[in-house]
Amino acid sequence: MGTDTSILIVDGGSESLAAMGMRLAQMGYHALRAKTTDQALETLADARYAVGVVVVPGDLPVFDLDRALAAFQSGSGARPPRLVATGPRPDANHRDRLRRAGVERVLWNPVDDHALRFQLNAALSAAAPGAEPLRPRSRRAERVPTNWPIRIRTGQRVKPAKIYSLSTSGAFLATASPSLPRTQVAMSIPLPAGDLVLSGEVVMTNVPGNLSRANLPIGMAVRFVGPDREQQQALAEFTEARAAELRP
Repeated sequence: MGTDTSILIVDGGSESLAAMGMRLAQMGYHALRAKTTDQALETLADARYAVGVVVVPGDLPVFDLDRALAAFQSGSGARPPRLVATGPRPDANHRDRLRRAGVERVLWNPVDDHALRFQLNAALSAAAPGAEPLRPRSRRAERVPTNWPIRIRTGQRVKPAKIYSLSTSGAFLATASPSLPRTQVAMSIPLPAGDLVLSGEVVMTNVPGNLSRANLPIGMAVRFVGPDREQQQALAEFTEARAAELRP
């Protein structure tokens, strides 16, 4: 990941969270595991680790949730880590408790690799020095993770890809054969409200090698070219709804 920042998973013995730790290791993250809250606090206080994010089950089995999560954020010798909750989606009252206790991002089941990578990247970025707490809305175009298979057309060539992230202004497409910057592409985005046919221009590629960005899939960033007002509205409605799903 190009950083010594760790992700601590408090799994409480959960097999799914133990498996998440293995998935993160395969993605290149430095993932630590704690089976209990006491083990988590010991890890957070250990000077050998710089924990930037603590992943907890949404139904963390503790008597006082607020106190336990506050202890995680104050137990680190460095800056407070960010909290991410995962597991089955709880009811609105419990989600409100998580939010009030300091959880900023969630990964409700099922968790695909794109959402996992995206949310943890965002949490790690928010844990960096000088970062501000997550805001419900941003002045910039909000990006959200997706895992949609699509086909990209470049001239007469068609190749498969998956949409890793999407915003009103563009998308990052995970593909084993990204096109060169400034290449013109066309794609059909399968929004829940209906397919959206858009054109775009490649503005950045992530390819294997010394300069590869380990926090992104192999692929390319595309800026949309000439979307009309109706298309922009459809993208905005989807990204706002998806962003809400990623917060408690």
